[in-house]
Formats: sequence, C-alpha cells, structure tokens
Amino acid sequence: MRLDHVRRLSGPNLYLSRPVAVARLDLRGLTGHETTDHPGFAGRIIAALPGLTSHHCSAGRPGGLLEAMARGTYFGHVTEHVTLELSGLIGREVYFGRTVRAGGPGQYEVVLECPRDEPVGSAVVERLIGLALRLVDGALAGRVPDPSGELAEVAAAHERERLGVSTSALARAARRRGVPVRRVGDLNLLRLGYGRHRRTVWAAMTDGTSAIGMEVAADKRLAHRLLGEAGVPVPEGRVAASPTAALEALREIGPPVVVKPLAGHQGEGVHIELRDPAEVLAAFAAAAGDGGEALVECYVPGRDYRVLVVGGRVAAAAELTAARLTGDGTATVAALVARVNADPARGEGHD
Repeated sequence: MRLDHVRRLSGPNLYLSRPVAVARLDLRGLTGHETTDHPGFAGRIIAALPGLTSHHCSAGRPGGLLEAMARGTYFGHVTEHVTLELSGLIGREVYFGRTVRAGGPGQYEVVLECPRDEPVGSAVVERLIGLALRLVDGALAGRVPDPSGELAEVAAAHERERLGVSTSALARAARRRGVPVRRVGDLNLLRLGYGRHRRTVWAAMTDGTSAIGMEVAADKRLAHRLLGEAGVPVPEGRVAASPTAALEALREIGPPVVVKPLAGHQGEGVHIELRDPAEVLAAFAAAAGDGGEALVECYVPGRDYRVLVVGGRVAAAAELTAARLTGDGTATVAALVARVNADPARGEGHD
C-alpha cells in the first residue's frame, strides 16, 4: 500500500463537526484483497496491537473490528483502525474514523479525526498513518511487528506540539461555555471569540496581563523590595554578586538559607536549607549562571502553595511537594525512582 497525500479540514466538514485529516491511500497489489485472503493476518495485527480487540467498528460494540476481519474487510479499513489505535497509545484522544472509496480501483480515502488544537502543519497524523501502513505490511509478511520504537518518537513529537496544561485547561473551559477557540500556529496562544469581543490568551497570560506586573514577577530582587515596602512579610535576603558575597550573606543571615536565581520559574535553580559554606558556594555557582548574581535568603519552613486568582477571587490552590524517595532496604535508588514514576499521576511532559 502507498500513502499518496494527506489533507486537513480544520473546521466543520462533510464527516464531522471537528477537524479531520483525509489520507489518500493506494492499495496497489492489495486491491480487491480482503483480510480473509491472508490467513493469520488478523491474529498477527492483534498481537502487535491488542487494543484493536475493543474497537467497535460498524457493529457498535467492542469486538466489531474482529468480526469484520473474520468476515473479510479491505485493508484501507484495517489501516484506519490501526491508525486510531496508535493515536490512542500516544495520548492523542481521537475516536472517529471512516474509509471511503475514492477514484479508481484500490483508491481509498481514510478520514481520521484530529485533536481540535493540533497545529495545522503537524506531521504527527502522517507519521501515524505511515507507521500503520508498515505494521499492516509486516503482518501481511507473516511477522508480528513491533511499533514501540517508532511510536515513541511520534509520541515525543506529539508531546512537543500539544498545548501546555494551563492553556489546554483554558481552551476546554472556553468551549464548555460556547466560546469559539482557535490556536495560533503551534504556539500556546489562543484566540477566544471573534471581532471586538475577542480575547487572546498565551499560557497563563491574557491580553489584560500587566507588562509591568510581569517584569516585577520575573525579577525576584525587585519583587522582594516592592512586597517589603508594601508591608508584606518577606524573608531577609541579600543579592550576592560573588562567591565571597554569598558566604558573607550566609554569616549575616545565619543558616539555613536559600540560594536562588534572580530570575526564573517553577523552582528551577533554587537550593534550600543550606547550612555549610561548601553547599552555599556550589548553589551560588549553579544559580548565578552567566549573570553572576544570585539571591541569598533566610529559609522559612512551611508548606508551599501556588494559588490561582481569577477575577479577584481564589479559584484554586495546589500544594507543591519536593520529589522524595523512601528506601526499602533492598531496591537501588534507580529502581525506587522507576517505581515512583510508574504512578500515572506523575504524568508525561507538561502533565
């Protein structure tokens, strides 16, 4: 089989109210062949992708695809279901597929649902269809193909392209309220609504976000000063421009201290509960970077929360906890890390 081309329909279309990709397939030597003409094919493709056993197909119930292959179905139809299964395995939540005749003998169009916010120029769907064709060819050749290696590469590409957690949550919330949502290219930039009512959102920022507020938040030295002048309790701290100044701040403030970059986010480069001069020197070297300066502050114990305020009211709060391990006297640290990361709540990428 050969994939001739893929085209995208980004809005409501003949097949679905959501975006779809339409792939033109040429069955070539398999024109007129059905799955029943190739004994053992169905078993091998199911062994490669066990999730196919739950596909409904036209039967409207799990196992429908198995029944269709047992009766005999064309390989364009099988390719459709294999592509949908591969999509599900990488977390690409799409469910609709349809295979229709197109043009001459052996010419088919495979119509596949696409995620609403997948970039129009994304190559993920083409790569999934290409992998599906290779899996079908492998099963026809008498092998049980293994998609894991290539699928991991496609999954990584999908993860890089997908919306971030905050932006994705905003898109879902807008759609629940009937607000039109359009993503701009492959950016985390959304257009909400149309015309004079349209608003734009980029990750956790909106077109109403203060540029001055952003600058203050990005400069820990300035934020520390302004909060202190406003009467908000802040930890005692010093800006250190050299390793010697960092050690002097340790002596003046007293241990334990925190050493952090002057700019940063999500706790990157932050070193806490430092007591020894050697620890402070190592932390300063890591936090100062090319700028040559870092903030040394008194360590304040307690719980760490990130609070979301919407419209002047607290909408949500998350407690941040440091990664940690508890030994069991047997497993290595690497094995313990793997065990903790096996928890599905740990997520992948942004999740």
